Amino acid sequence: MPLPYLFSFGGFYGIISSSMSFPPHLPDQVYEFAAGVKAALYSFFHKAVELGKKLMERLPPEKRRPALMVSIGAFAVLVLVLAGIPLLTRGKSAERKSAVAPTAGNISEQQGVIPSDDLFLPDEPDFVPGVILGREQRTMWTDADAAPLWQDPLKNGEEPWRNRIEKTIDEIMESVP
Repeated sequence: MPLPYLFSFGGFYGIISSSMSFPPHLPDQVYEFAAGVKAALYSFFHKAVELGKKLMERLPPEKRRPALMVSIGAFAVLVLVLAGIPLLTRGKSAERKSAVAPTAGNISEQQGVIPSDDLFLPDEPDFVPGVILGREQRTMWTDADAAPLWQDPLKNGEEPWRNRIEKTIDEIMESVP
């Protein structure tokens, strides 16, 4: 990739100009502010590109690529440090806030906090109940045990029905070869 392409500003300016569009119903002050921000960004990056070109022209051709890599690495480290500072300070401020007891002054900060016991189901017990592989069979049924499960057909005068059913069953069994 040629070095002049790396320092070309047209592509970046296209990103800035296309990302700074606003809906038509906003007041004119917003458009004026956006135009000022756009001009400031354009001049800043244009000056940075010009400075980069001048610095690259001063370097011998064999040192341009390593210098470019070092500058990109330094910029990446700077971005990571700037992104990491808020993360580190946020954790410390959260610890300080949790150490403060709720009073009338900071109760409004505590109102939106829902306890985790209300949000999640309780943990399941750690023990597993024993498994019953079978039950002990009775050796003999008593009349009291069988009474709910058995009705005697001869008790209510159902003998003719029984004879008729047995006769039908016998006829079917005898007709099958």
